[in-house]
Amino acid sequence: MDRNLKIFIAAMIILSVISQFSAFKNDIVSLITVITNLAAFLGLIYASIYARKVYPHLYLTLILLSAGQFFSFLGDLTWFILESILLQRPFPSAADVFYLIYYPVFAAGIFSVPVRRYSDLKSITDLMIILVASLSASWVFLVKPTVLAGENLLELAVSTLYIIGDLIIIFMLMDLIVNKLGKFRSKTLYIFLMSIIILIIADILFVYQGIIGAFSGGLQDLLWPLSYLLLLVAADEFFREDWSKPVYVERRLSIITYLPHIFIVLFYLLTVYSILEIGVYHSNELILSLGVIIVLFVLRQHLSMRENLTLLNEVENERKRTENYLEVAGSLIMVLDARNRVKLINRRGLEILECERGEVEGKNWFTGFVPPEDRKWREELYNSKISSGEDGYHLTGNIMTCKGKRKTAAWQVRFLRENGEFAGSIISGEDITEIQRARKALEMSEKRYREIFELAPSPIISLGEELTIRDCNNRAESVLGYQKEDLEGRNLREFIHPEDSDEEIEGSRRLLKSDGEIIYANLKLTRVGDELILIVEDQTDIIRSLREKELLLREIHHRVKNNLQIISSLLSIQERKLESEELSRVLRESRDRIRSIALVHEHLYRSTDLTTIRIRDYLMNLISKISQGQVEKGSIMIETDIEDLEFNLETSLPVGLIVNELVTNSLEHSGAENIRVELRGLNGCFELLVSDDGRGVESPEVLEGSGNMGWYLVRALSDQLDADMNIETGGGLTVTLRFRELGYTERY
Repeated sequence: MDRNLKIFIAAMIILSVISQFSAFKNDIVSLITVITNLAAFLGLIYASIYARKVYPHLYLTLILLSAGQFFSFLGDLTWFILESILLQRPFPSAADVFYLIYYPVFAAGIFSVPVRRYSDLKSITDLMIILVASLSASWVFLVKPTVLAGENLLELAVSTLYIIGDLIIIFMLMDLIVNKLGKFRSKTLYIFLMSIIILIIADILFVYQGIIGAFSGGLQDLLWPLSYLLLLVAADEFFREDWSKPVYVERRLSIITYLPHIFIVLFYLLTVYSILEIGVYHSNELILSLGVIIVLFVLRQHLSMRENLTLLNEVENERKRTENYLEVAGSLIMVLDARNRVKLINRRGLEILECERGEVEGKNWFTGFVPPEDRKWREELYNSKISSGEDGYHLTGNIMTCKGKRKTAAWQVRFLRENGEFAGSIISGEDITEIQRARKALEMSEKRYREIFELAPSPIISLGEELTIRDCNNRAESVLGYQKEDLEGRNLREFIHPEDSDEEIEGSRRLLKSDGEIIYANLKLTRVGDELILIVEDQTDIIRSLREKELLLREIHHRVKNNLQIISSLLSIQERKLESEELSRVLRESRDRIRSIALVHEHLYRSTDLTTIRIRDYLMNLISKISQGQVEKGSIMIETDIEDLEFNLETSLPVGLIVNELVTNSLEHSGAENIRVELRGLNGCFELLVSDDGRGVESPEVLEGSGNMGWYLVRALSDQLDADMNIETGGGLTVTLRFRELGYTERY
């Protein structure tokens, strides 16, 4: 409450009390009544303005209450002017007109409170009992004495209208309490109802004073300002509550249910008092009203019995439906009482527990069906949840069946409370034994997979769609030089060398490490479900080793070629020093053969592939070197038709030596003008042809029996190639060899 409002209320109460001891008591009290009534009106009108913006559903109620309070204020103001300023008798007067307008308008405001109504026949009967009792008591004890005692008909009419107005307010309050609110939880409404009750008591006292002929002074002079102050407090409290929520609950207060009984008892006491005091003859109205009330009460009891029978039938039907639901439920459902004993269990529960109904119901759940090692902590958990006031809890735990088996169940426990006291619990559960086993197996499988994944010697990367990295093992981190969190979410192509990024992912690729270093890897891609598994074989060390060996082989071939050239040069020097033509020829032929071998090694170390030689380049180079210095330029024509083939060293060397011997023989001994060398592939084989148009020989046998070193080498090398050799001697000499490429022969 606002501090200024507290000061105002305290000041008004203190002044009201002090005024009782003042010589100007009536004037001060009338002024205080006017001020407090005005404050109550202003509070209500301010609340109406606020409600129009924030709570529109309450605007009509508050504006009607404000209007009624305004007429009450006008009445008090008129009364004060007539009594204290004009020194006239204020009753009856214009003030009463404002007061009488106040009652229906204010009652309409109470009636328009937007809360739920209980409009059943029983509630209407209760309201009729209260109304008959109130009207009868008012007639006998207020209206009738006023009529009998009054000489002024105007005063009689005004007093009667006051009584009717109070009854209207009482009726609206009873309707609000019995048929609308139920168990309301609003502080504002509590204060408002208290204000109206005090106002009605003050009006009753005023009417009573009218009966005895005294209209000034009395307890009502204090009660009216108190009523207005409470109304002001209620208006102030209105701003502190959330009126978007209901101000009632479904269940009404028990005292409201017994309200008709209270009125019947009070009316009975009034009837007895009236009969004893004024006699039976003068209490006819009360006796008649008592009969009407009895009839209404019998009707009420009859309605209550019918309502109870209907409720019992509904409860029985609901019980049967619930039992059917429980029996067909696919989960275990059971009810425990306050002592943890099983009161009810469904068929599924008996199946899970492997028990008969008699083996379960009435037994303590924890001692009968919870394993001994879990019993203590499970029961402590259950009791602690109850003590803490929680509604329930979830649990996964083991149970023991009647056959001694252990099962795992997932439980949902909900506590039952009656009037705030623990009454038991309802438990639903499901047998998840197989699910748990499957989960454990899955976890073990996942663990094994993870261990294999992490301990794999090769980097493994899990990829999503569009090659986004999802996961990787530790080896991938060490090879690429990135932490796992730096790799996840990035595209794989970011780590492939730009020159290789446009190619297919699989295969030999260059990868970029975090420090910019290049590594060589073979990428293998496999789809597993919705993800791609990339296995990276780091070949950096292997490729570097191969390159080192390749350099070494090139160096070896280069050195062999150089050494053979040195030998060839030495033979040339030796040849020039010999005087014998025969010895010179022998050395020259040996030098040519060595040069032919050296030329093979020269082509090998220049080749991109150290295992093969482009045979056309080799033979063309060889023929060129053979013909140099042998004949004058243009005197002999050497034609070649050699396909662009690749031979290994095992095949290239014999072919080169054979061509060297045959071409050298044609140049030096045949006297030929044209020499032709051909080499082509033919149906998986190769065909080598060397021919000239020289003198030739009489027959192939002459060559075989000549004992010539050159022909001996041709024959030996032909056998080494496993070649079919054909010799034609007509019109020169033609030698044809058909062979296949030789495989590598291990020599150690």
